Amino acid sequence: MSSEVFKNQYKNQGRNEAVLQQERRERLLEEQRNARQHEFDSGRCGLLEEIENHAPDDPGDAETEIMECQSGNQPNASQRRRRMSCRSKLYAKKLQLSEWMYERPEDLENWYIVRCPVGQRCLLVIRNKLAVAYDKRGQSIATVRTNIHVQHMRGTIVLDCVLAPNHIFYILDVLVYQQLELVQCECQFRFSWIANKFVEDELNERFNAKSTLKKNRLELKLLRHYDCAPLDNLAVCLSHYPPFDDDGTRLDGFLFYHKESHYVYGKTPLVTWLFPFMLSDVLQLPVGLVHQGYDEQKPATYDGNYSQYIAEFEKQRKFQRKKKQHKQRKPEDTMDTTNVSVELDPNDDALWEAMEMAPLDSDDEDLHSSNLPELAD
Repeated sequence: MSSEVFKNQYKNQGRNEAVLQQERRERLLEEQRNARQHEFDSGRCGLLEEIENHAPDDPGDAETEIMECQSGNQPNASQRRRRMSCRSKLYAKKLQLSEWMYERPEDLENWYIVRCPVGQRCLLVIRNKLAVAYDKRGQSIATVRTNIHVQHMRGTIVLDCVLAPNHIFYILDVLVYQQLELVQCECQFRFSWIANKFVEDELNERFNAKSTLKKNRLELKLLRHYDCAPLDNLAVCLSHYPPFDDDGTRLDGFLFYHKESHYVYGKTPLVTWLFPFMLSDVLQLPVGLVHQGYDEQKPATYDGNYSQYIAEFEKQRKFQRKKKQHKQRKPEDTMDTTNVSVELDPNDDALWEAMEMAPLDSDDEDLHSSNLPELAD
């Protein structure tokens, strides 16, 4: 079978995925229109109610009710505090995960685009001037003393963030703000709300207030969102390079949010993801609209056929998962070549290091665009 036939198969597969994705979007939007009534009729507990039900009477002990803590490794002599490893069942599996964008949406004017940095996705929970970051499994990864005030003794702020290697929390979204739950609110309202509150409540300044040592300071910043239409708005986002002004912050990719989407725990077709080098092809953009710097990480094997690339990428990732699981089951001195595919060419495990990055969904690991391998021809 010729290579042209293979390309047509991948192209058709991409179209099929795009059609199915569009159908799921329409179905989900319809379900969301009735969501509030369904929540009311069922009496289902929302996130804010869950938090309040877990909150103890003594605000100083608020975190103890929602975390199961175990002592971590003993720090070295230069560290004054003992590290704690804490797991929260309440905040586990609460992160919203994206899907690939298989095709340019017909209603592109109803979407936002957000530059997403390389880092670890987490929920940043702020209560009683204490900020705790939890990964998607509910494991705590950072704790910060802040000067952020809440309006109520049980008030809580829950932010969807990316923790970059340069110690900056970048805010993607908001789930709860004080006594207001935003999970069932549309994306355009959530984005507008957190943008206003970030400035009004001086979150950046108050978040850093308790940090005295510059090298250990953790910062809080808000990622900007752009309308995808008209084209001039999109051009403002895609022509800006480098994408971040902060030293050490690298771009991983772009997230797209449907303006009417609610915050979903887990994967949703109303939030999609593209690597920078795929923008022009998927969105069918005019030449020169996307800054050429965004093509620097383009693999040599990427020829513009994004459907084929996505299919091969997912195949590669599934293979590496199985390989990792197989290694965990086998003794270290045992060599096993069963089911090893030469076509996938998985030569360098370092390229597929398990990461806790969010945009690309994964049950057990996520991959950075900076670690992309050269996929097989």
